[in-house]
Amino acid sequence: MAGRRQFIRYWRRVRALTFALLLLWFAASFVVIFFARELSSVTLWGWPLHFYLAAQGVTLVYLAITGVYALAMLRIDRLGRRESGDEG
Repeated sequence: MAGRRQFIRYWRRVRALTFALLLLWFAASFVVIFFARELSSVTLWGWPLHFYLAAQGVTLVYLAITGVYALAMLRIDRLGRRESGDEG
């Protein structure tokens, strides 16, 4: 029974992480598209801000999301192994 609780706890952590990162992904994608007209009046190094965010900024956010997911899953996996007593 304890193994089942650990399994459920593990998957709750994984789902919470996935949901949070998907929410960040959606927000990053949606904000650039939805506010493109307002952001076009602001320039950054000679380029309109919406162009910079779409071409570079959002791509960096996606890369950061992937890195955070990988590191967090390593941590969650280690924690799950430690809780189950399977250190090997």
